[in-house]
Amino acid sequence: MCSLARQLVLTFAVSGLGSAYLSAQRGAADGPIRIKVVIVTMFERGEDIDDTPGEFQLWVEREHLDQILPLPSGYHHVRLNKNGVLGMVTGVGTAKAAASVMALGLDPRFELSKAYWIVAGIGGGDPADVSVGSVVWANHVVDGDLAFEIDARQIPESWPTGYVPLQKGSPYEQPASDFYSEAYTLNQELVGWAFHLTQDLSLTDSDSLRKSRARFAGFPNALKPRVRSERRCLVGKYVLARLEDG
Repeated sequence: MCSLARQLVLTFAVSGLGSAYLSAQRGAADGPIRIKVVIVTMFERGEDIDDTPGEFQLWVEREHLDQILPLPSGYHHVRLNKNGVLGMVTGVGTAKAAASVMALGLDPRFELSKAYWIVAGIGGGDPADVSVGSVVWANHVVDGDLAFEIDARQIPESWPTGYVPLQKGSPYEQPASDFYSEAYTLNQELVGWAFHLTQDLSLTDSDSLRKSRARFAGFPNALKPRVRSERRCLVGKYVLARLEDG
């Protein structure tokens, strides 16, 4: 009986995926949907609307991403508005993000060849450079997973960190290697265009945010939210040197 139950569960799961895939194929028969912008977020706290927002909810509500489309091989369904803006939640972590973006890219329902991609996620920053509640347009993307990490209790006393670049023997060792492509420089003209469009926007503030920022007395850049474009990556001298040399 247990074996039969397992077979039934497996059959239903496979049938469900197959039906969703066939539905996607039928949708593509009328011609793919031309996507102008893809909004990529990593997580949502609960539902897509009407509760405490994570990274996705405010995009859904403010950009009117009202049409829900299943993405069987992705982490979460995608949502679309009438203007060709598509939003997605990839799931947290490189494996889920890679699988979800690939699922979208291979889906015949969507024409993505001329779409702009905006990766919109939360992050941390040095209070010497940025405040809580600020917006930062990134000029570089760095894959921080591609490194060795040695237990801090076992590293030499002269080492400032246990992180060591791949194919190197000590932190920040030069010359940098491009073999693993840990750092990517984005289209600087496009990033500059986006920054100039938004740099004078007045950002929403609140008493709770002001109270949080007050802890950083002595750091002027940490006391007021603003829109910034960062040309520096605050992840270590090794990556900084790579970006400056490249």
